[in-house]
Amino acid sequence: MAIVPSHSGSPFRVKRHPLSDDVLGEAATAEEAVALAVRHLPTDLGPAVAGTAEQDG
Repeated sequence: MAIVPSHSGSPFRVKRHPLSDDVLGEAATAEEAVALAVRHLPTDLGPAVAGTAEQDG
């Protein structure tokens, strides 16, 4: 998930992936953009942990 900052009056854009053109939606404020991103998180998402995917084996 990525939030593209607003600039020159444009809305914030919430994207599925930072390098993707897949825009999930737009928001007028940073707070609205974060709320939009949170609504698209998987329901079974666990906490962040230290390490890498390779370490999980």
